[in-house]
Amino acid sequence: MKNTVFKYTLLAPAFVLILATTIYPLMRSFWISLHNWDLKVSAEMGPFIGFENYLRAFSDSQFWDSVFITLVFSGLTVFLTIVLGVGVALLLSKEKRYLSYLRAIIIIPFAMSAALVGYSWRFMLNSDYGLFDKIIDFFIPALADTVWLGTPQTAMAALISVVVWIWLPFMSLMFISGLMGMPREVFEAAQVDGASRLQTLIHITLPMLRPIILVAAILMTMFSLKAFDPVVTLTQGGPGSSTEVLNFLIYKTGFRYFDMGYASALGYILALITIGFVVIYMRRLVKGDDWN
Repeated sequence: MKNTVFKYTLLAPAFVLILATTIYPLMRSFWISLHNWDLKVSAEMGPFIGFENYLRAFSDSQFWDSVFITLVFSGLTVFLTIVLGVGVALLLSKEKRYLSYLRAIIIIPFAMSAALVGYSWRFMLNSDYGLFDKIIDFFIPALADTVWLGTPQTAMAALISVVVWIWLPFMSLMFISGLMGMPREVFEAAQVDGASRLQTLIHITLPMLRPIILVAAILMTMFSLKAFDPVVTLTQGGPGSSTEVLNFLIYKTGFRYFDMGYASALGYILALITIGFVVIYMRRLVKGDDWN
């Protein structure tokens, strides 16, 4: 009995911290989402309206446009990050000394502030003096007059590139760890049987790497759905609203238009979308080939 009391006494500060920083804000924001609260009108929470803010979202064309943009952005970001991550891992997973230094160096983009990366890319993509713009113009003259953040397609491509650049090192290291932990005997047996490198990759490496790929997909989906810093610092949701992902719409609704009730409801809808994707990935991860 004394050990139990002592154990929970030690855990009590952690419980209090979690309650104060996680549980209470979640409950409070959900309660706000059930009210009509416009800070431009009053500093006090408005009347209780139930789930009207949620119903309002489903009839809001701006919300659906943002959902579509978010799905396109997240889908391409997750796909490119995983494909490029696997490619980088295949190149850097060899047991060579100089590659160990490269594996240490590639973590630098991930260690940088996302806001700083966004501002840096905005500067380097500038059509007048940007470094990236000049490099692209040199190698691809047909793109010399492109204003990278001036059209919906190029702005989205730039935003996806930034997020992929930030998360690629982390995902690559995950895949490198998985590749270096694979038993060498399997690959030696495949080589003895005459399997080519492509056949080995498709039939041995990728199937063995699949659990890590699914975990990476879960993490990248969560990271991309809640992407905020690169959007604010690189595109500001523009041009127009072509890169206005749902997380940025929530910010704009709450802290530009001060519609706190509707912003809270949008936040919970985004959370439900994220949970939905995570559940799908987790079922695939747990059940594997038996999942239907």
